[in-house]
Amino acid sequence: MRKLAIALDLTQLVQGATRVPDVDTHTANCLDLLLTTDPDRYSVSICSPIGSSDHCLVKSVSVYSPPDPSPRGTRRIWRYKSADWDGLRSFFACYPWQPTCFSSVDASSCADAVADVLRQGMEYYIPFSDVTMSDQARPWFSTECDRADALKHAAYRAWSDARICKACDVAQKKEGI
Repeated sequence: MRKLAIALDLTQLVQGATRVPDVDTHTANCLDLLLTTDPDRYSVSICSPIGSSDHCLVKSVSVYSPPDPSPRGTRRIWRYKSADWDGLRSFFACYPWQPTCFSSVDASSCADAVADVLRQGMEYYIPFSDVTMSDQARPWFSTECDRADALKHAAYRAWSDARICKACDVAQKKEGI
């Protein structure tokens, strides 16, 4: 992989360890490849693991196209656990794909037609609800959640710094995460 990345002039953006070892004798290492030809275009950060996971959260944001901070409109929430998977399989198996896939010489319009059929099958066999997005997109994320998140991230940073400095209390700091 390294030779391929060098040959293609790719830069690895994730520079720190992203796996928190669950056994004291194991070492932390980077499990995430984020390769690009334009490293200045991205801001990458490694955050503490979610819950009891042994893997850190990696966040990559393009600095050229920041997301809209206040999404509006509606968002479709799919309930995959309640889906009729056999019905969906049967729908796709019986669908007349020939006219859909070869309806045009333009590959993009054929891809759009296939996407429409996939969406149609999903709407028939996977329950969903359309939720209106408001200014408060995360009403559950209270100040208590924010404070707990900050404490967890601080504990992760303390462990990460202790690991890098080869401090003797690395295992104790890991328990704080």
